[in-house]
Amino acid sequence: MTLSKRLGAGLSVFFAAMVGASSAVAENCYILVHGHGVEGHTTSTDNTGSLVQPALDYWSETYFDEYKNSSFIDQLRVNGGNYGVVGYNSTDEGELPYWHDQTSGEIARQIIQIRSGAGDRFEHENQCSADDTFWIISHSQGAAQMMYIAGNSVEGSPYYNRAYEQYDTDTEMQEVEKCSTTWYGSKSCKTVTKEVQVASLSDTNAVTVDFDSAISGVAAIFTTGGAITGTEGVDRICNGTWYDEVINDLFFGRECSAVRYMQTNDIYTVRNYVGTNLGAPVYTIGGYAGFPGVESVSSALLNGEDDGYINLASQMNCSGSGKRNLWSNLKQYDTFMGIAYGSATFSCNNDNKGTARSYNLASIYTDHDAQRNGGILSPDYDGIPDGLDCGVGKNSAGRIAACTQ
Repeated sequence: MTLSKRLGAGLSVFFAAMVGASSAVAENCYILVHGHGVEGHTTSTDNTGSLVQPALDYWSETYFDEYKNSSFIDQLRVNGGNYGVVGYNSTDEGELPYWHDQTSGEIARQIIQIRSGAGDRFEHENQCSADDTFWIISHSQGAAQMMYIAGNSVEGSPYYNRAYEQYDTDTEMQEVEKCSTTWYGSKSCKTVTKEVQVASLSDTNAVTVDFDSAISGVAAIFTTGGAITGTEGVDRICNGTWYDEVINDLFFGRECSAVRYMQTNDIYTVRNYVGTNLGAPVYTIGGYAGFPGVESVSSALLNGEDDGYINLASQMNCSGSGKRNLWSNLKQYDTFMGIAYGSATFSCNNDNKGTARSYNLASIYTDHDAQRNGGILSPDYDGIPDGLDCGVGKNSAGRIAACTQ
């Protein structure tokens, strides 16, 4: 069953009819939003004169040799359709959080431009038309970006139509208990006033951005390998042990300041910066394969199943901690010596999501790199609560292509 038909079961009859009618006369337009570590706001030419477009190249570049010559976009467009590419500055050097005007603001402005039929900023065929049916696809940090935009595109949202020229969250003075222990074991505590970070942004730094126009009428947003609730890897980079520091130095090389906003705590997680509704439905795809070869050690920083970078619970926007010890079927069990037993203690179904209007699509055996370049064509998969069967047996690109026909 296609997603267009599925929408009728979960959304309003009017919206389902609108999607069905537009699909009959219009092409699909897939708008792609990349993840972290990309100079997506730039284009250049290399020493051979070839055009370098990092935001576009992101969807075919590979870190692992076995994924070379793969293309997420080619696989996505197997049934035809147009596409537009969004590019923004997500580099470590930029240190730009998902609420910033140069990230969420820039993404929204480019979505509006693509939807107007003016094309994106990059050179490729099959640019979108204004009368297309629009679907947004995001990977990694791009998923947090889209959750912030969609979650603040509805009137009454806490940051409705606002991005921020603010690099970190607000702070406030709070009374906290400070304790110390003497050498002979006696403990004494006192209350002190301390400046602490809180999950809020200051209107003095606000920039008006038309999130509403960017999202209104979008058929759906897809996330694949999304850092929706952050990643435990960043928790450990910012607040880890010496062991975590060694793993980071050898395999990541990240500074906390560059990725601090992708921590899983309540100060940073995007669900605390959105309203009670999203401007478009969000369908999540999660990966649970570690990286090939020695890079698989990155999974040692992560609890539960993961794709090498992001915990599966975060990718699927599950309620509660983004570090839940989920199995590939999106369920949590009591364990003995690492072996699950008994009935599930938690199930990440559509009623147990971190935000409203968020739905399961698939849990597939693929890693974070392959999720953006289509490097694993037919990954294994596990049955999940409320999952969709369109494109079953295919990778993220193949499933989205099948679900949008």
